[in-house]
Amino acid sequence: MKKLLTIVIILLVAVLMTQTVPDKKAHKKAMMKAIKEYVDEKAEEKGFGNNVLTNIGKTVVNKGIEVLLNAKLKVHNYYLWNTTTVRLDGKDQLLSVGVLGQVLTFDKDMLKERIEKADDVEQEE
Repeated sequence: MKKLLTIVIILLVAVLMTQTVPDKKAHKKAMMKAIKEYVDEKAEEKGFGNNVLTNIGKTVVNKGIEVLLNAKLKVHNYYLWNTTTVRLDGKDQLLSVGVLGQVLTFDKDMLKERIEKADDVEQEE
């Protein structure tokens, strides 16, 4: 009986995981949040005030990255979880993992660096 209960629980968890895998939009939203935090932090470090010109610059940077993510981001579905990657130097670089409705991204510095590399590769092509 204990073995049957264990199997049922494992199956229920597996079904729950398949039903709560985040979509590409959720991955992109989580990455954009990390990028926005990075851009805000860098603007503050450089001493840019919270003025119209700074806000326009931040918006341009964020929109540029969003366009890049739309073009380069690939979602790999493994049924119980998924990952997103971008292609850099002929290799897929992992950016985020989605499981149980949550998206786990790398820290904002690593994410920004990887997106910049993707942009450099795109410009070379």
